[in-house]
Amino acid sequence: MIYLISLCLLNSVLGQLTYDSGLFTGFSISCNSGHTETQTIPFNGIFANTPQVIVSLEYLDMNIGADFRISTQNIKLNSFDLHIECLTSANVYRIYHQWYAIDDSRIQVINNFNMVNVDDKIFDHQNPNANYGIISFISMGMTGNIDFQLSISSITTTQVSVGITKVAGKFANLNQIGYQIILGIQEAFYDTKIIYRSSNYNSGTLTQQPDRWLFLTYNGLQQSTYFRQKFVRTAVSQSYTVNTWQGTFIVNYHQRSWIAYKYTTEFKAFLCFTLRISQSLDREVSQKPQIFVDISELNQSFQQSGYLLLEKTVSLLSFKIYMKCIKTKTIVSQFLKYQSYSTSNQYYSFSHYCHGQIDAVTYFPKFQLVESSYKELNINIFVDSITITQTLFNQVKSIETLVEIKFKL
Repeated sequence: MIYLISLCLLNSVLGQLTYDSGLFTGFSISCNSGHTETQTIPFNGIFANTPQVIVSLEYLDMNIGADFRISTQNIKLNSFDLHIECLTSANVYRIYHQWYAIDDSRIQVINNFNMVNVDDKIFDHQNPNANYGIISFISMGMTGNIDFQLSISSITTTQVSVGITKVAGKFANLNQIGYQIILGIQEAFYDTKIIYRSSNYNSGTLTQQPDRWLFLTYNGLQQSTYFRQKFVRTAVSQSYTVNTWQGTFIVNYHQRSWIAYKYTTEFKAFLCFTLRISQSLDREVSQKPQIFVDISELNQSFQQSGYLLLEKTVSLLSFKIYMKCIKTKTIVSQFLKYQSYSTSNQYYSFSHYCHGQIDAVTYFPKFQLVESSYKELNINIFVDSITITQTLFNQVKSIETLVEIKFKL
């Protein structure tokens, strides 16, 4: 039988889930010798978009020498699958995982399920503003005494590095490990602590943080006997214990953090606050490309499509966008003046017709952003058009068009 304790967290505006959580206790049989099992865990409603799913190990009863492998699979709008496989003859008697589902691009979950060649590893990530992170340990395989600790060693705008300690004589006994990396913006994590324990632990009363989950996970173990240990969350007050119910307490590092499931941080697009347009007779027009763009603050020029990741300190961009005229065609343009979910009155719009002595139109827009964040821009130059877009990672990942200029009959 599957025992599933869940907290239903509904989006009151859309009537759909944006976050959900629960405790899965369904793997209660003795698992060994190649046994595999997949359980479908339903959400307490339906997500509008496929959520990211985080799991953390909170209860484990296993013999030394066991190798159990966990992965999330088949994530849908209304459910996901949790899969277990036990490879050796040593028993895994019972295992609980706390799970969290969230539909928000300000958090990114990177899965490293069941790594058999255990080592340090570097992962790519998508959101340049996700510069904080924690690790959720979920599975392992061992052939003897082990002693390890997982940690995030560095986070850049594009990559995250995970290290694992390598204790001589014990590291080789760790033949498999599985974990997830949870990356987020600064608001994502609060009061994150790594706690070392060699005996039972009681957190004492903690202050419940609004719109946040209390997240618990192991990230290091010193094990030489069977593992029989658990996190116990109390219902009366917000607190927890780490203890064993029989035998030796396994020396461990565990991590706790308050993970946000609602955010106030909203990343904004650059907005055009001034614009000058020049129509001219360019005596060097034959020597110039059809379309090019200069960005004075960055001292960069583009004659073909390109990508820019701007530092946090960049809040002003001055463009020079050159369009060589095509006779009989009109140049239509728009520049973002107001960021809104509605396109009504969102852009400054213009139309220019090349005629007579006019053979080039040059646009000089200035864009400003009062915000400290990394900015991801894409410049797309085609034969007859240019668009400049900005990628935003908020509750939903979106692409905002800052500039669009094209030829039209």
